Amino acid sequence: MEKILLVDDDEMSLMVTEMVLTEMKYEVKSVMCGKDCIESLKSDNYDLLLLDVELGDTNGIRLLEQIREDPDIKDTRTVFLTVSSQREDLSEAVRLGALDFIRKPALPEQLLRSVRDALSISEKETILAVDDEPMNLMATEEIFGIRYNVRTAGSGEEALEEIERERPDLVLLDLHMPGMDGLEVMSHIRDIEGGENLPVIFLTADDDADTEAEIFKAGAMDFIRKPFVMQVALQRIRHVLQLKHLQDSMQEEVDRKTEAITENNRKIRNLSRQVIMALAGTIDAKDTYTNGHSNRVAEYAHEIAVRMGKSEQEKLEIYSVALLHDVGKIGIPLSIINKPGKLTDEEFEEIKSHTVRGYDILKTISEMPELSTGARWHHERYDGKGYPDRKSGEDIPEVARIICVADCYDAMSSDRSYRKALPQDVVRSEIENNKGTQFDPKIADIMLQMIDEDKDYQMRGDTDGR
Repeated sequence: MEKILLVDDDEMSLMVTEMVLTEMKYEVKSVMCGKDCIESLKSDNYDLLLLDVELGDTNGIRLLEQIREDPDIKDTRTVFLTVSSQREDLSEAVRLGALDFIRKPALPEQLLRSVRDALSISEKETILAVDDEPMNLMATEEIFGIRYNVRTAGSGEEALEEIERERPDLVLLDLHMPGMDGLEVMSHIRDIEGGENLPVIFLTADDDADTEAEIFKAGAMDFIRKPFVMQVALQRIRHVLQLKHLQDSMQEEVDRKTEAITENNRKIRNLSRQVIMALAGTIDAKDTYTNGHSNRVAEYAHEIAVRMGKSEQEKLEIYSVALLHDVGKIGIPLSIINKPGKLTDEEFEEIKSHTVRGYDILKTISEMPELSTGARWHHERYDGKGYPDRKSGEDIPEVARIICVADCYDAMSSDRSYRKALPQDVVRSEIENNKGTQFDPKIADIMLQMIDEDKDYQMRGDTDGR
């Protein structure tokens, strides 16, 4: 819980302000004089000092001067909350690094906004002042030095070196300088890595619309006219930095949300993969002779995709589609799937229906329409004599043409209820002889290459999964 020290000699004001802050879960201590304020700051750590100008034993401005001179408490973040409306008080408060100057009576919304803004500043922000006049740089350090860390540069070239060395939070940039002027410096700042979003405020004595337009066109966030009024300059700097903090916070929130969405998508993909694997296992479990068929076909299809130069995403999609190419067999009776002898015409038609059944099961998965594509058309033939739709050539979706070759290789190279696995040379001959009729010739050639590299006929047992 953040701690606030409230200093005011008006009991009613103390009570109301303390009530508002306590309601918003701040820990508040109230004192009524400067002596108690100093003692409290020295005896405990406070995140913020809320200070009135008019106090019974002292003046709030003089009290803040005293605080700034004490090395133990000089960095106390301070906001004035006062009825004072004197311009001198405001000027002195700003000079002494007060973060805000709120006039009483303050609405709770205004008070809380100022408190939140003050507490959000974790450390002094750094301003780089760029001016070719040494007196102007000295004045800038004097005026802004309590509120901000001020670095200086006497030329455009020096400014760019300073920015490269250590990025400031904001640049105060003189428009008219010998050599490299402000606009040229601005263009170079944007070329520095990390400088594309660095806030820049121009300082200029020019008083015409064309100059204003030129400054904003260059990408400046604001400008201050010389000779500047301290309160106005500080307010403009403060507003620009608050806007930058807001933009950074929004970007951090976007990055956080994006990371959360990415992680959620990863979990969904993992879950989808697990569901697909479980479903593929359910399909294979129906046929004791072809257990592992879906995994093997997916492996072969993935390797074909690798050799075709597919992207990582495409390879994963092809693998997933191949895993579920036989999902329609879930609806086929076990007595037909596991029948050891020759199928009747009616039974063969029932088996063939697994393509359309699979399509009907998977077509509702809109996120991966290719799943239903592979299920429906993996038994089409390149010559148009396949089923269920007698598609031919490249009218057959590529993923289905890949699965067709992979599926037939596994069917021939594994044991079935009606026969043992065929010898590798027979499998190779069948694929060679059916190029251009049953199989896409290019995909068949890739499978032949894989077979030729598999000297010991070990590929048919490769089911490690993706």
